[in-house]
Amino acid sequence: MKAPRPMAQPQRARPGLQGPGVLGRRYVRRAPGAPLEVVPGAVAAAAPAPPGVRAGFWSTSRWVPWFVCLLIACQLVLLVEAMSALRVVVRILAFGMSLLLLVMVPGRGLKHPALPFVLGSLGFTLLGFLNPGTVSPFAGAAQLGIQLAIAAPLLWVTRLSIDAKTFRLTLALLFFFNVASASVGVLQVYFPGRFQPNLSSAIQSQGDSYVRSLEFETASGARVLRPMGLTDMPGGAATGAFYSVLLGSGFLLSSRKGLARGLSAGGILVGLLSLYLCQVRSIALMLVICLGALAFMLTLTGRLVRLAKLLVVVGVAGVFAFGWAVTVGGDAVLARWNSLIEAKPEDVYQRNRGHFLEGTFEHLLPEYPLGAGLGRYGMANAYFGDNSDPEYPGLWAEIQWTAWVYDGGVLVLVLYPLGLLAAMAWVFRIARQREAADDEFWLWGSVIFAYNLGALALTFSYPFFMSQVGMEFWLLNAALFGAWTHAKTLHAHLR
Repeated sequence: MKAPRPMAQPQRARPGLQGPGVLGRRYVRRAPGAPLEVVPGAVAAAAPAPPGVRAGFWSTSRWVPWFVCLLIACQLVLLVEAMSALRVVVRILAFGMSLLLLVMVPGRGLKHPALPFVLGSLGFTLLGFLNPGTVSPFAGAAQLGIQLAIAAPLLWVTRLSIDAKTFRLTLALLFFFNVASASVGVLQVYFPGRFQPNLSSAIQSQGDSYVRSLEFETASGARVLRPMGLTDMPGGAATGAFYSVLLGSGFLLSSRKGLARGLSAGGILVGLLSLYLCQVRSIALMLVICLGALAFMLTLTGRLVRLAKLLVVVGVAGVFAFGWAVTVGGDAVLARWNSLIEAKPEDVYQRNRGHFLEGTFEHLLPEYPLGAGLGRYGMANAYFGDNSDPEYPGLWAEIQWTAWVYDGGVLVLVLYPLGLLAAMAWVFRIARQREAADDEFWLWGSVIFAYNLGALALTFSYPFFMSQVGMEFWLLNAALFGAWTHAKTLHAHLR
């Protein structure tokens, strides 16, 4: 008679056989060949880092949310009157930190699909130093540095071992800051003259008549600037409103707790109210495109329950917020938004921004087929440019397509948009995946796809990739790419 086999005891999880799941869950393999099990509260070993990543202060994935906190801090510092003398330093700090991380974060980065196109665009922009239009090498270096800093997250973020928790924290920081900015924008209309930061010097330099054109009369008869939120630009709260609605939609669909859903719905409502009061139609159209793309992805993947939730919450909030905005903002708000439906969208665009796009392709591109030289427009020209040579005066870029022509002519005009399309194609593929129920990369892939489509649309309205929002664009795309690759590597390691 054989001795009874002793009952198998669960083995202690070994390093390399455990780690955080894509939503922060802990997985453990009880025995060789056994399936993975979820262990609540288990302390898991760190997941394997991407190839080439070394441990150390500069290699922690916390740099992604820390960098977002720095961007937020720089934005808030600009609102302090006592810091106005250091305005240039503060603006440079955010871009400079991106360049510092590009140098200091160790390892070999993952190759994002957009990276070859963006680097190619930067390479042709670099050749602009040979262009006779680059009359100020210092301004040219500043412009190249700004563009490199904006694209740098594609390089330094993908060197970090990012997990889904870090990615979600990054989105949460952006969400709460932008809800705060949208909320302050609403208060600026409710209480004229209060909660009002100093107006940007660039706006003030345009003269009193231009500043007055940015005001409107509320229902109470008071004249106020379009809500600035936590910016120094009239209508600046619209950016916060956009992020509040888009990211709020993502958290609404992904959250399982009632409090988180309530905060998400509240952010959507405040964002829509602020957007209506800002009267920035280009941002509103961008948001409509994003929400339409998100709804399309939910329909395409058969997630109809979440689609219904999105339509109900955003639809009800949109109607309620519009009535609220008209009650507070008066006829000026109603007339501004009625202009979008009184004419065809293409006619509205042509009257406001379309002639800039037309002029870019009909006049500027033939004049500057290889670029106009560096440092002749934008922030670099304003702070460091030399416009004394009448043959090479300062230039103005109202839309991103004009800026691309100035940067490198036809080559940059082709390569950078191809980079955007490559980024969109990758997140579209992630959004279409049908992973396990606890894997929500498909959802955030849908949100980022919608965001990318909206950003592409916004390039027709202003120089999106010559500002901090352009840097946030590549940061979010790189962070999602890194987090997804991290989770894929972990799951392959655990099999």
